[in-house]
Amino acid sequence: MNDAVSSTAERSCPVCASRTFVHFADERIDESKVSTFTYASRKQPEFMCLRLVRCVDCDLVYAPTPPTQNFLSDSYSEASFDSAKEAIAAAISYSKALVPHIADLSRRTIAVDVGAGSGPLLPLLQNAGFAKVIGIEPSRAAIDAASPDVRPMLREGMFSPEMLESEHPSLLCSFMTLEHIAEPGDFARAVYDLLEPGGKFAVVVHNWRSPLNRILGLRSPIIDVEHLQLFSPKSITALFVEAGFENVSQVAITNAYPIGYWLRLSPLPAKLKALIGGALSRIGLADVQIPLRVGNMMAVGSKPLEMNK
Repeated sequence: MNDAVSSTAERSCPVCASRTFVHFADERIDESKVSTFTYASRKQPEFMCLRLVRCVDCDLVYAPTPPTQNFLSDSYSEASFDSAKEAIAAAISYSKALVPHIADLSRRTIAVDVGAGSGPLLPLLQNAGFAKVIGIEPSRAAIDAASPDVRPMLREGMFSPEMLESEHPSLLCSFMTLEHIAEPGDFARAVYDLLEPGGKFAVVVHNWRSPLNRILGLRSPIIDVEHLQLFSPKSITALFVEAGFENVSQVAITNAYPIGYWLRLSPLPAKLKALIGGALSRIGLADVQIPLRVGNMMAVGSKPLEMNK
């Protein structure tokens, strides 16, 4: 890698505010590949990215010149949605990983899911005993795809503290969303302020330092134009600690998805993926669920019962 560079013309590290970084990836954007699915969840990988650097101090990989907030809001609001089956599979994986953390909560008043998509996690949070469940989602197409019983729980828009008014959750979770937020540090601090004392903040993020993602390099599906930052165990812990959370933990998690979706994420050529996908469908294997660890990690932190921030 290049020697560390100090810059004052671009944004500082959004986790630790350092301005010392090394090169990670050059910008790679092909306008012919941009579509309404570019800012959609669980899409076919495009292997495009903004220019990325790595913070020398906290190990965050981030884009020093991200798009404007207005551009992001419009892009996510207008994004297409065609991943209902995969969203359900992800929600089941995440809810299983949440079980020990929910068990530790002294109260289960309100649970909030930021970046809820079509809301498949919300009924699972209800079943876990929360008195009220709220999902926040910017994509109108995702909300329209929600089941009739879930749709009333969804609030449309990019997250802001004002969306929760005077509500103070026991649990706020945000899965595969932190990579897409322009200022994750501001988001974590806002979550801290919103949570009731003793409440928990839980996220799932890509771990760019996981063996699989390091092997795939720039052909990993985490290299994506949507991703304004990519976390490692060190940087996600730093984010939580800086925001005031205590008892911060992070652990690799398993995701169970249909074989056809794992194929969709692979860096194989599109024609070869289509041939293999067709064969899997013909023999009835495309929807068979396979659990794998592919470099995702869950981080959880608690707001102190006696606030010291």
